[in-house]
Amino acid sequence: MAESEQNREWFQVAYIGDDENDHSMDVEALGPALLAFGQLLRAANAELNQSRAIMKVLVDSNFEHKCFLINFETLQTVLDTVKDFLNDEGVKHAADVLQKVGVTAGTAAAGLFGYLKWRNGRKIESAQEVMNSPGAVLIKVEGNNNTVQIGRDVFRLSQNPQVLEAVEGTLTPIVHKEAKAIEFRKNDKPLASFEANDIRAIVASCEGPGDMEMVDDEEEKPKVITATLYSHGPVFEPKAPNWRFLYRKKPIYADIKGTSIAKDAVKRGGSFMNDRYRVKMEVTPPNDEHAETRYKIVEVLEFTPAEQQISMKLRAAKKPVRKRASK
Repeated sequence: MAESEQNREWFQVAYIGDDENDHSMDVEALGPALLAFGQLLRAANAELNQSRAIMKVLVDSNFEHKCFLINFETLQTVLDTVKDFLNDEGVKHAADVLQKVGVTAGTAAAGLFGYLKWRNGRKIESAQEVMNSPGAVLIKVEGNNNTVQIGRDVFRLSQNPQVLEAVEGTLTPIVHKEAKAIEFRKNDKPLASFEANDIRAIVASCEGPGDMEMVDDEEEKPKVITATLYSHGPVFEPKAPNWRFLYRKKPIYADIKGTSIAKDAVKRGGSFMNDRYRVKMEVTPPNDEHAETRYKIVEVLEFTPAEQQISMKLRAAKKPVRKRASK
């Protein structure tokens, strides 16, 4: 695959201890933590960007007063192929991924680490998108102080088992009592820190993620989105009101009556597998009358025909020439 651009970001992790003269750390605690930070950022990048970008994590270490300091560098490569096919929601660049994980969030309350600390292993009762606040989710858990508003991407990360396993791994030095706290920094400036009680709350949330599907705050109202669809199961009846498409790699039926999709297909001589449509589409979530999500294409923005095999006429085989037998 071709590479279109690279994004570099830096952050620091300090494992803070009690002994100002001891700048060593047991490799059995440090090793898993280093590997876990790599796993955490790769898994978070994969969750938010799917196959649109890949991330590599580099490290060098240092120490200071009562602290074992690790400098991380992330190198994210955005793949060139996303330009035409997979860029519906835009690529989350390295800086965005680090902020949503929480290592550069600016406050302990923001990002994945802060949310896991707040949840403290409590069961999630509901997760709703916030009306008039795109990308925000209202989380309600059992008990007191039981609601918080976080970013949709942070919630997605909190539901990913690989991400949660890696979060636990980054806390190994504190669990092994090689350090008493973990602190995230940027350019030597402290951004957020978590001590022993905070770590216990984070681990409790990792071990009980509280799987929960998000629901819209106004789930019965349709939304108009921009989407990329691929023809899936060609339709040869021009008057058919619904066509089958692939949307986010899943088959759907979409209402095309308000468009010229069928008419244009007739002019081209038919519809073919993987014809690509960039459209504005109305999406109506399930309700009491309809058990499934409904899709209606309201406007075709762009059409790209699928690649077709070129048919080649085969020449008829020449008949062999019989030789006359000599007398």
